[in-house]
Amino acid sequence: MAKDLNRAEYFDMYRPLLTEKQCGIMEMYYFSDLSLGEISEETGITRQAAFNCIKKCEERLTELENALGLLKKREEAKKDFEKLKGFIKENKAAEALELLEELQKKL
Repeated sequence: MAKDLNRAEYFDMYRPLLTEKQCGIMEMYYFSDLSLGEISEETGITRQAAFNCIKKCEERLTELENALGLLKKREEAKKDFEKLKGFIKENKAAEALELLEELQKKL
């Protein structure tokens, strides 16, 4: 099973919306890089149950991101702040103020 690193980011963002057991299995898989067999041994569940849990979590995390878009919004905010820093460094006050007003409207 190939790991999708975007899902690891989704996990970081939406972790509180998963159960404690789901979080533990996802941490083992994505952050400790354990195999399904190792997760199975560690948790006392079958390899198939570990696989099913990971797949279910990945689907749920993708659904959450599609519905809420928090990671997308965070990436957009990072880009806007980089632009803002550039405007400030270049002493472009008018452009900086305009961008700040746009950001304020998004709130």
